[in-house]
Amino acid sequence: MSFLGIAGLTALGWWLSRRWLWGQRLGVTMLVLLLGVAVRNGLGWQPDARISGWISGPLTSLAIAELLLAIRLKTLLQRARPLLLLFGVVVLATVVGVVVGAVALAQPLGDQRSDLMGLYTATFSGGSLNLVAVGRILSPPDALLTLATAADQIVFTLWFALSMGLGRRNRLIASARTPQPLALSPPTTQAQPAGRDWLLALLWGLGAVGLSHGLSQGLAWIGVGVPFILVLTTVAVLAAQLPGPRTRRSCPDCGQLLIQPFFAVVGLSTPLAGVFSEGLWILVYAAIVVGMHAVVVLALARCRVPMAEVLVASQAAIGGPSTALALATSLERDDLAVPGVALGLLGYAIGTYLGVAMAAPGWF
Repeated sequence: MSFLGIAGLTALGWWLSRRWLWGQRLGVTMLVLLLGVAVRNGLGWQPDARISGWISGPLTSLAIAELLLAIRLKTLLQRARPLLLLFGVVVLATVVGVVVGAVALAQPLGDQRSDLMGLYTATFSGGSLNLVAVGRILSPPDALLTLATAADQIVFTLWFALSMGLGRRNRLIASARTPQPLALSPPTTQAQPAGRDWLLALLWGLGAVGLSHGLSQGLAWIGVGVPFILVLTTVAVLAAQLPGPRTRRSCPDCGQLLIQPFFAVVGLSTPLAGVFSEGLWILVYAAIVVGMHAVVVLALARCRVPMAEVLVASQAAIGGPSTALALATSLERDDLAVPGVALGLLGYAIGTYLGVAMAAPGWF
């Protein structure tokens, strides 16, 4: 029953993200999480703990591997080059916001502070995938991870909506003097992945997970304790540089599908009353981080950096490749779509390491 319920929520979110205009803008991850929150708070239903544990563990590890297997660093850096400096600036703004918030809220956050520093550095440097990965590494209490994820989604949604409004307002003001964007490549019809491609993607992902388990156990045997997810991240990114990228072309789609049940579980574990009571200071912390990020974005725009470019770079950091793509297309800036996706993938590659570094003891 629990498995069917989670699968049903995931399928409904996936369908809405393709059939509903606002669903396309919100993205499947946000829809699945919101559906989970609605079911939890409206019906009071929660899945079986064993099913939730399997989804949050082995299935999510496979999803992370699949998503990271899409990262071809050479191609990615070439495509991201137009916005690379802006992306670096907004990620630095995220790190500054994390530190400022941790100092300002040292007393109310207490012992949770270092975990939250790692989680929010990661998620606001490339999207929710990084929060999942760093959460697996740091192993914070389930209640803390649930509240942190819910707060992340709340402030992300507000910033995404504000970014769309700012971008459209700026586009209307500047339309008379802005040249028509040039597409980076001619439009193509994207074929649906064949069954063979999905099978190859699964084999790559399972291979990366299996190799990572072996390496992790080998390192533990010689006395070097490295978190499994950190090993998996490194193995998957290195494997993505191997020859034969066509055999991995369905890995992103496979990973996106496999990661969604995790967000259904998070939604089903999120009582809204808890976010605005015991999770209030966590929500305030997330708002401070994104608020600092927003201040830097607006300052760049005041310095005559094109608004659309800085907003897409911002979304690549805050939400990841899918929201950067959604924002670029909603602003009718198709020329920024590929760089935005590339930056989001770059955020996948670096965000986990940044998050782990920021969570290390001794910062304060």
